[in-house]
Amino acid sequence: MKTVQGREIPSSASELLDPERTAVLVIDVQNDFLAEEGHYAHHGRDVGRMRRVVPVLRQLIDGARSSGARIVFIQQSTLPDGASDSDAWLYFKTRDGKSPDYATAGSWGEELIEEIQPLDTEHRIRKFRPSAFHGTDLARILRDMGVQTVVTCGVLTQGCVLATTLDASFHDFYTVVARDAVAGPDAELHDIALTFLASRYDCLPTDEILRAWTAGSQG
Repeated sequence: MKTVQGREIPSSASELLDPERTAVLVIDVQNDFLAEEGHYAHHGRDVGRMRRVVPVLRQLIDGARSSGARIVFIQQSTLPDGASDSDAWLYFKTRDGKSPDYATAGSWGEELIEEIQPLDTEHRIRKFRPSAFHGTDLARILRDMGVQTVVTCGVLTQGCVLATTLDASFHDFYTVVARDAVAGPDAELHDIALTFLASRYDCLPTDEILRAWTAGSQG
């Protein structure tokens, strides 16, 4: 630890990622974004590129469970008949040619992909905007669990991962991005977003996060 203005602040990955106070936010690993039959694939997005991170996500989730770190699953949602969509949000959702009815509440598209499923004891957060903190109880839930550090992973790097990472920081959580466990359908936008995130936050590979958890659980 290091002392800054009389306060003890983490100075190493093992301190920052102490599993007793860390939660992994698994963002939007849903059928409409990652399945070959989903909304994104239907609209010509490269879901195969995104699916390459699924094994890494599973490794990260398994490591979190083994070490005692918390996991929160985040799910994008759209209420039926556009009830959750303002005019401005409809404009945003359709500006790139997609229809706005993805991840409709209660649909197959909203469900998490088969390969990544929560345990009964793990929280799910439904969100209607890119940030998992916007209009949700996520910050309260994390603090109730004693969480001080969040690790973000999932999809899309330039969208909901970016928004949630920024908002986690704005809510005064230590913030880490699992850089090899995030993905987007466009390689250039993914790289730009990750470069930006790395300029402001710790962006660590999954194996380094796992090593930090091992060190923290042993300590």
